[in-house]
Amino acid sequence: MKNNKTRITHCQLGNKPLDPYEILKSKSQRLSWNRLSDAEIYLDKRAVISWFERLRNYSEEMVKAIIVEGVLENQFHNITFILRLVQSPDFTTMTSKESYQLLYDMVCETPQGIRDWIDEKDYLMSRDVLALLSRNR
Repeated sequence: MKNNKTRITHCQLGNKPLDPYEILKSKSQRLSWNRLSDAEIYLDKRAVISWFERLRNYSEEMVKAIIVEGVLENQFHNITFILRLVQSPDFTTMTSKESYQLLYDMVCETPQGIRDWIDEKDYLMSRDVLALLSRNR
């Protein structure tokens, strides 16, 4: 288990607060947790919280890399990016297969509302690269 000082409860990256929900909100002009409102995008709050919860024991930098760069900016189809992630201190206690599996699961379990912001071809390519590395294909 990671030291509590590195756990993500309230993130601070270079004295700039990282609010995962603000990242998600900025991707949409109108965001609603309520199915009954006429929002342009519906995002399942429970799915998003569960998705973020998987990364609670990782450093702020790692969460930003996985969520923002990897998922939202489609870097998971870049093998160099993936290798840089799995060689970070956050993954030292895991085998490479376990690391790839974690990243693969994060991509596969991306909530649909967030996936709607991502180009489908890029998403599938990222998923397929991680599937090959984690031997899920």
